[in-house]
Amino acid sequence: MEAIWCVVQEEQGEPDPKLKIIERPVEDGDEEKKCGGGGGEEEKNGSRGDTVDEEDSEEDSEDDSEVDSEDDMRGWDEEDGNPYLPVKWPWEYPLHICPEGQKYTLEEAKEIVESTWERNGDLLSEWSDLFNNNTTPLPALPLRVLPRVTKNCVSGDDCYHVQYWIGDTDETALDHPYFIPCEMMQVFSLGLSSPLARPINIYGHFSVRDAWEPLRNYLFNRSRNDPAMISQGCSFLPLCSPCRGIYVCPYFLMDVNLWIKEEEGSPDTPLFSGYVEIDTSFAGFGSVLIGRIETVIEVKAEAEQPSDVRISASTSGFDEEISLYDGKFCGSGSMFKHIVAVKKQEELHVVLKMNESTYKWTFKAGIGVVIAPEHPISGFTQYFVMNVSFRTKGKAASAWQWSCICNDIENVSVE
Repeated sequence: MEAIWCVVQEEQGEPDPKLKIIERPVEDGDEEKKCGGGGGEEEKNGSRGDTVDEEDSEEDSEDDSEVDSEDDMRGWDEEDGNPYLPVKWPWEYPLHICPEGQKYTLEEAKEIVESTWERNGDLLSEWSDLFNNNTTPLPALPLRVLPRVTKNCVSGDDCYHVQYWIGDTDETALDHPYFIPCEMMQVFSLGLSSPLARPINIYGHFSVRDAWEPLRNYLFNRSRNDPAMISQGCSFLPLCSPCRGIYVCPYFLMDVNLWIKEEEGSPDTPLFSGYVEIDTSFAGFGSVLIGRIETVIEVKAEAEQPSDVRISASTSGFDEEISLYDGKFCGSGSMFKHIVAVKKQEELHVVLKMNESTYKWTFKAGIGVVIAPEHPISGFTQYFVMNVSFRTKGKAASAWQWSCICNDIENVSVE
């Protein structure tokens, strides 16, 4: 796969003044981006089926109406004193010298930059030809891959490697402090550029480094010993849950390193390795929705016999489903724990398909379980428990549980 393609949707709201963002100086190729070259106007015009919800509800404005003192700007929740700003400020990152810049001369960096922008332009031109010829289905728009080194890296100026803490490969914190509703991104699927001609095993990582804390937030993460088997004719990677919501105001970086595991005796094949920066100001990127909050879905169950189980989620405003679980389940304990972004005051829908039966739930922040099955779920005779919490402003704002234990169905609010 020479280019990186992904299918995502972005949810945006008014940025909160408490959120400190990465200061981003001008780098090579920015002038081209501002003028529409390599993905500007073409990206805007190339978007199909995007919808804009301009409702700016009173509920959304309530969170932004407070007058911030100097202490508030530092990021402490007035209700319980918990911090809800980044774990580390971007400028507190200890690495101020780009490691890549030490490997190249200024002339070599210039050649790499020119070659990368030329390649990006060629890919965009190919996509534009498909678009103008009304090709169906139209592949996803190719994203702009950053040069592996820039002139800023060599000169010692602030480059994207330093801005996004590339030298730090740690995963973002599991227990990070949660933020108030703001611009977030929900990834529905990760797709290869075309369906596979043969089954392959893929390993490596696909992660996001955002303005909250530029550490890796994984959407795909498999070791060589535990690759994902992608069947022939398929083009999607199985998603894992991010550690936390993805905040995208105004830039974020996709950190990708994917490989194809080959048979013994053959070297593995690189699929894609590099970085892609997304500028969320492009109108063609995703659908604009106001006031997103972070939602955690967790299912615990017990099954004596292996059963094929598929659980998916969807949110108001989008038709796409988020795959939460797809496979065989047997035994007891946690099936999965997944984080999604849900529009404030809107609903979260969860669907379970098993043994040719379908079960549906609907949850809403501030209300709880709106719709749920009235009968036990076949295959889970002992217990099946679904926990849903809507998290905002430093803590879980509301949490509910739907449970079926020994055929006894119960809806409860969890404080």
